[in-house]
Amino acid sequence: MHDVPAGRHRNAGLTRMLDNASKRNVWKRIEGEERPAWSDVTSTGTFHIQPGQAFDRHFHDCDEYWFIFEGRAVIEIDDERYTVEAGDIVCTEIGREHDFLQVLEPIGGFWFEAVLKPGGRAGHLHRSPERAGGHRVLGPDEQLAP
Repeated sequence: MHDVPAGRHRNAGLTRMLDNASKRNVWKRIEGEERPAWSDVTSTGTFHIQPGQAFDRHFHDCDEYWFIFEGRAVIEIDDERYTVEAGDIVCTEIGREHDFLQVLEPIGGFWFEAVLKPGGRAGHLHRSPERAGGHRVLGPDEQLAP
């Protein structure tokens, strides 16, 4: 039934708003211990990337998906470059490094990290300490190196 507003549920014909203490199915972010008890998702939430901000080239011990809902950017997965825009879904396999190189229009997106491989580590993983430190994301008027 779609006639019940988000954050509400139907109970014997009555509708009531759920408070934070009773929250079970509506979350802003799922990560670490902050999750429904039944969820096997590694993490999920929204992100925003602006020109000039820091971002780190990283990989995961799980598959990751980005749904871009606003903006345009140049990303890299291993050595493959892509221009992404609103409506794109970026699919990154386990172990592949990925990065935001240049923001052409401020980016808004939703990330979803699937189930960790057995013995896997959650979060951003780095192949070197330099990559862990991150880099400045280029803006639309800056030259991207080949």
